[in-house]
Amino acid sequence: MSNLSPELLQIARQTAESLEQFQKTLLALNDEPNVQPAISASQGIGDGQQTTAPSRRLMSAGEMFEMRRGLRAMSTPELEMMFSEQARVKSTGIPLDMWLNRGGYSAQAGFSGIHNQVDPDVSKLLDIGSSSALIRQDLEPILYELYVRQFPAFDRFGKEPANGLVHTYQQITAYGDAQFMGELGTVVDDKSTYVRQTTNVAILATRRGISLKNQYAIAAGGMSWNAEAMELQGGLRSMSHKMQKTIFGGNGTDSGGTAANELGLYDVNGFTGLRTILNTARAKNVDVLAATPELIRKAVDAAVVEIVQSGGGNPSILWGHPLEKNTFNEQQDEKTRILVPNQVNIGVGVTAAEINTISGAVPFAIVPGDSIGAYNTTNADGAFNGGELVRDLYLLDEQTITMPYLGTDGPTVLDIPIGLSGQLTHLFIIFGMWGLAVKAPQFSNKVRVKVV
Repeated sequence: MSNLSPELLQIARQTAESLEQFQKTLLALNDEPNVQPAISASQGIGDGQQTTAPSRRLMSAGEMFEMRRGLRAMSTPELEMMFSEQARVKSTGIPLDMWLNRGGYSAQAGFSGIHNQVDPDVSKLLDIGSSSALIRQDLEPILYELYVRQFPAFDRFGKEPANGLVHTYQQITAYGDAQFMGELGTVVDDKSTYVRQTTNVAILATRRGISLKNQYAIAAGGMSWNAEAMELQGGLRSMSHKMQKTIFGGNGTDSGGTAANELGLYDVNGFTGLRTILNTARAKNVDVLAATPELIRKAVDAAVVEIVQSGGGNPSILWGHPLEKNTFNEQQDEKTRILVPNQVNIGVGVTAAEINTISGAVPFAIVPGDSIGAYNTTNADGAFNGGELVRDLYLLDEQTITMPYLGTDGPTVLDIPIGLSGQLTHLFIIFGMWGLAVKAPQFSNKVRVKVV
């Protein structure tokens, strides 16, 4: 007899049904009927006997979006359980050579056809048995959801297909003017001012796997845990950490950049992040270690003034290190005891307290770990003489920032069967290709906060 209340039993039943339904949806990628029967590997070509091999097809963009939206309502433990179960499935995946020949995810229409039916030409390729590496698209919706819960900033930035090995875009620096005119006057020409910019579309990848010996040992010990899923989740966390550090403090353009200066750590294969892009005369400095500590709230307002005065920027979020958020809370402690800040959702399962600025309330979100690192500034301003150790707070108008991508907008899994690499190891490569395009830097700003 269960000790759960009827309400909890109903919730548990609904959760189980949702998990089962998503599992069926993912496995259905293999259930498309063949256009032509495939020859069994155990039979000769001339024996006249044929069998039907499982068919695989690419999920359309609409299906991927619907899957992500449904998964968004699930808890992280539920997602991890579903991911572990789906990672065990070995009969699904898109052969890598076919995926590349068809243009990857940029050619989804070619895979999906009309009404999600498989293109006959594609189906012929899919029905042929393959021992090559496979794109595990069935894992991607769950992988994306787990990824953005570790890294909500990734989900908040808009995504756009990259237009080359490096993404070229127009950065607006001035929006021009308009003029009143007489009844029969001639319209005066004007235009915005643009600067051509580029961002590298960086390849971020990690290879994870489990040896055949390890798999035998797990089975021999009677254990049921999925070592492959654990490795994949570890790889996912390492990727989110690397992306966060690069977005906030990376540098892919100036070889003089280090983690200890404002250029940011240089990586020729990476891209340039916000520490460098927002290093302008408009940035503000605040000394919270002075005998009479300066208030972070005032510095944030001063940074917002610069954004508003630039012509209409509207910051939508403030990102900072946990220690700066703690300092801010301590400075506002007496006030927050009277009026508790409003908590808002900034991502799935992630909330942040709103703070008031002159342009309205924005969430003050923290970036965990060392993703926003300390560096020595050369900027003199007020109590700053140059050389102070600081960390940045980032006030962003997210509508003006995008992440160009190649392939797909989220992490992708490449499944490499045992023996294909010459080793008795089942390998997975998790990879993504992203850049950072700040198209109106005057609509964002940063605050340098002095630290110990």
